[in-house]
Amino acid sequence: MAKMTEDDLLRYVDEEARSAFHYVDGDLASERKQAIKAYMREPYGNEEEGRSSFVASDVFDAVEGVLPDLLDIFVSSDKAVVFEPTGPEDAEAAEQVTNACNYVFYKQNNGFLILYTAIKDALLLKTGGVKWYWEKKRTPVFTRYQNVDEMQLAVFLSTNPDAQVVEQEEVEPPAEELALHQQQYALGAAQGIEIPPLPKRFTVKIKTVEEKGCVRICAVPPDEIRVSARHDSILLNECPYVAHVVEKTYSDITQMGFDVTVEDVKAAKYEETTVDFDYRTDYRDGRWGRYDDENEQDPAMVRGFLREEYVLVDFDGDGIAERRRIVRLGQKILENKECSHVPMAVWTPVILTHRFGGISLADLVMDFQRATTEIWRQQLDNLYLANNQETVVLTDSSGNPLANIDDLLNRRPGGVIRERAAGAVRQLNERWVGIQAQPMLEQMDDSKASRTGWTKYSQGLDANSLNKTATGVSMIMSASQKRMKLVARIIAECMVAPMFRGILKTLTDYGMEKISMRLNGKFVQYDPQEWSDGYDMSINVGIGSGDKQQQIIALQGIAQAQSVIAGSPLAKVLLDPKNIFNVQSRIAEAAGFKNPEEFWTDPEKKVQEMQPEPEQPDPQVLAAQAKMKDDQQKQQAQFTLERMKLEQQASDAEKDRELQRQLKAMEISAAQQQTLMKQDLAQQQEMLNQIAQGVVMLTQRLNGVQ
Repeated sequence: MAKMTEDDLLRYVDEEARSAFHYVDGDLASERKQAIKAYMREPYGNEEEGRSSFVASDVFDAVEGVLPDLLDIFVSSDKAVVFEPTGPEDAEAAEQVTNACNYVFYKQNNGFLILYTAIKDALLLKTGGVKWYWEKKRTPVFTRYQNVDEMQLAVFLSTNPDAQVVEQEEVEPPAEELALHQQQYALGAAQGIEIPPLPKRFTVKIKTVEEKGCVRICAVPPDEIRVSARHDSILLNECPYVAHVVEKTYSDITQMGFDVTVEDVKAAKYEETTVDFDYRTDYRDGRWGRYDDENEQDPAMVRGFLREEYVLVDFDGDGIAERRRIVRLGQKILENKECSHVPMAVWTPVILTHRFGGISLADLVMDFQRATTEIWRQQLDNLYLANNQETVVLTDSSGNPLANIDDLLNRRPGGVIRERAAGAVRQLNERWVGIQAQPMLEQMDDSKASRTGWTKYSQGLDANSLNKTATGVSMIMSASQKRMKLVARIIAECMVAPMFRGILKTLTDYGMEKISMRLNGKFVQYDPQEWSDGYDMSINVGIGSGDKQQQIIALQGIAQAQSVIAGSPLAKVLLDPKNIFNVQSRIAEAAGFKNPEEFWTDPEKKVQEMQPEPEQPDPQVLAAQAKMKDDQQKQQAQFTLERMKLEQQASDAEKDRELQRQLKAMEISAAQQQTLMKQDLAQQQEMLNQIAQGVVMLTQRLNGVQ
């Protein structure tokens, strides 16, 4: 098969995006809007002037009633997830992974707020999701260096290209170094040797930027998630197309490292696969509408929809579809590379089998809220009429009232009503029948509890029902807890477990630095590069305080049985100190104490502490040895100092001797030159004498010839 071109890939993801759009558009967007309005107790639009406009709060009560119990399951312990080893050799690493991943989620990220948002999104808007990714943060670090010279500063800056000098102040060199230099300068001057000046010294403040990475987790709004129309599961690990579509500014996109223009961002501002209505930001001051907050005067704040798509596609043409991460802005692909998994997880309260979407808690109670609202409005209207009776006034054949209308319209305690005929004014008695609607409201509450699993007993309230016996309440609580456990299990398996697997995968892929944390009062360090990502995982799912009380009762029964066995011959076979510690620590954890070792000591650690330590020497001997060592160090330092002085003196003497040798050589050289010059002069004088003699002889010869 041929390798796909970028145009082929763009057409493919465009088609996937259009088919996935129905998960946020159309009826689904309308249903989410209606859920928000019901949660906010917005009027239905059928209100009449002068009549009750009361709106019931069934959706709000159900969502906010279920939310605390679901959150308590995961945040009441510091270990919501436990990784189990695949073999005995992996036990220690699996424990490290458990501690590290929970630390990343709860400490490095705001795990409570992430779970709160994702769980509430699904309860109200059908789906709630989370996303995880590796984030690199650049942190400036300022360091001050004192008494450094220009050469040292230049070497430091050359070896640290990102370093920047932000402050620099010239300082005097140390007094010892300055005195030594002055001595050398004086000696050199006396001998005619030029001594270079001391280099300048500075106190500098250096700015460096440290780049640290960490796993970031965030709750993703439901309308930003796109899922393939062909996908038939709430789990996303095998989904052929998953996308996160989010509105970003030009500044945001450039800070992410992508090379785009303002026109590219403007081109991605409106697309057919984006939602014009935003139920999160388009509700303000009690009104719904589209608001455009973009400041066109600043190009950096221009907004466009950035798509982060995870798609299964055979891009390289080998006949096997691989997972790829594609980041694009409109029709411009900014990134296209392989990835290991989909870094998102989604859950829904009621799973519809063989479908991605599900049913929210708001969907289950919105019809009850509307019916309850009508009943309450009729009851209130009837009560208003019963408390404010209408007045009947007789009229004559012409329709004229036989009483003073002004007196009737301006009534007051002790007032007077004037009438022209006896019995012209009387009260129209309105009977309040609201009590007859109470059984209907109770029946609706029972139906709603059966549908959602949330009842007034879940909050410890006294419901107005016939079943008030202890056994009846226990049965209701047990049924409610079963529904809560089912929802909690859906959260755990669909969102929490994939999220923690993703945290581990991201740490092993990108975590090059050790993770430091405080565990049981001690600081420990873990290296993610020493882990694998193939550990099994178990998820601890409790079920609120009621279930914890049952756990405590069961554990106390086990502890009582252990105490009985401890006094029998079977104790050596069935019981050891570790078993007792495990039960007591579990009781403390169920009671809400995150660190059971505050109350109980792990026998394994106790055995390690009780092992005999090497015999320690006498403190007086140690003190004498320390004093001897200190004296030796002082003597060594004194010897080194004396040797340096002698070496300096020897060096100075050697320099003096060298200078004397040079001067002597110069004197000898000058004497030799003078001798040579004298010899040259004598030779020149002899030559001149010879020339003079030749001239005389030549003159005599010339005279003889004449």
